Amino acid sequence: MNRFAVCALLVGGLGTALLLPNLSHAQTTYTGTVERVWEDGLRLNTGDRTLRVDTWDVYGDNTPSNVAVGDELTITGEFEGREFDALSITGSGSDPTSAAATPEVSTDAPAADANSRPGPNAYTGTVEQVWEDGFQLNTGDRTFQVDAWDVYGDNTASYVAVGDRITITGEFEGGEFDAFTVQPVQ
Repeated sequence: MNRFAVCALLVGGLGTALLLPNLSHAQTTYTGTVERVWEDGLRLNTGDRTLRVDTWDVYGDNTPSNVAVGDELTITGEFEGREFDALSITGSGSDPTSAAATPEVSTDAPAADANSRPGPNAYTGTVEQVWEDGFQLNTGDRTFQVDAWDVYGDNTASYVAVGDRITITGEFEGGEFDAFTVQPVQ
């Protein structure tokens, strides 16, 4: 009889141990005003509390290009320790942006202004340098390397030249921007 009780407690304890980590990852939604923005996060004041929000899954290292102090946002995510990990972000009057969304730029898109915020992980700038599978882009407020292999393979120089004004979409990975689309600005 004691073996049965010990086994039952052991199985029950293992089941609880497997279930508890999933309970802490329940999705929650908060709405508030952005008080501060940095590379991969922001501080959101909901009125009754202030949250430190990790936005990397939504914007990568580009939060300041998509969010500004004073923006009213609705953020859905989950707590990881003392930080709130954003899974989707909706601004007042804008479409929701989620970690699973991949931005697309149509071929008939209007020309993007260098000061506009075209969307998550989208940048407009001037090409400063080109190499086999990438280039360096200057957006006016930052310069970074772009891996264009998924778009052009090892033939980037056949499609992009120094001085070209372009709009790119993609994501940051390992300190480099991986381009999904590259389009000239008309």
